Amino acid sequence: MKLSELRPGLWLTELVLDDFDVRGAVMVGDKRVMVWDTLSHPRDMWPVLALAADKPIDVVYSHADWDHCWGTAGLNTDIIIGHERCTERFHNGDVAKRLNEKKAEQPGQWDAVKLIPPTLSFTHSLTVDLGGLLVELHHLPGHTEDCLVAWIPQWGILLAGDTIETPLPYFNTESVALLPQWISGLEGWGSTTRMNVVVPAHGEVGDRSLIERNLSYLHDLQAGKVPTVPSDMTAFYSETHAKNQTLM
Repeated sequence: MKLSELRPGLWLTELVLDDFDVRGAVMVGDKRVMVWDTLSHPRDMWPVLALAADKPIDVVYSHADWDHCWGTAGLNTDIIIGHERCTERFHNGDVAKRLNEKKAEQPGQWDAVKLIPPTLSFTHSLTVDLGGLLVELHHLPGHTEDCLVAWIPQWGILLAGDTIETPLPYFNTESVALLPQWISGLEGWGSTTRMNVVVPAHGEVGDRSLIERNLSYLHDLQAGKVPTVPSDMTAFYSETHAKNQTLM
């Protein structure tokens, strides 16, 4: 896992997996540290412990997919925040099913993973005070029903999780029914003039134009059109684009 400083007080955690890259973040306040997604394995979080030093750590799951929440056992924390639907995914067997699949595919590689559900859940929004730094957590369903974004108003930074992705967003079966909410939510954030930086979990870090690009893709799918996509996409995103169209 690569740890890089985006600005004072904000570090990005970045990992390259077999088919794609994934990114989380660490926000360091005067009193507390927030880890936005713990990535895929406890070892991914070991460098974060040194960064946090002796400050207590709050973990936030952007959603309950495997590449965002399996590393929590690598941290010392009792506060894990997620949407109420995220908590349900841990308790209804969804998250455990995926871990069992990965263990069958790659024996021995995932034995250290311990599934740790949220200890604090919310429905619409939640503000966390890290000491001199407020982080607003907002529900934004679309990629999955439990997806969140994190807004840091004093920095003008949006941590988008999987609600925004480059080169294109990733659909699940549930995304079709959630598409109007997904579009509406992104339109709201896209009109936030104070936003300077958008940090997606997958793909490049950029500005509000990333939201515009995702909205264009979603609008086209909603209208029954074939979205325009880059010609040099990886195999993973070419397959994702094809699957997105079949789900619509």
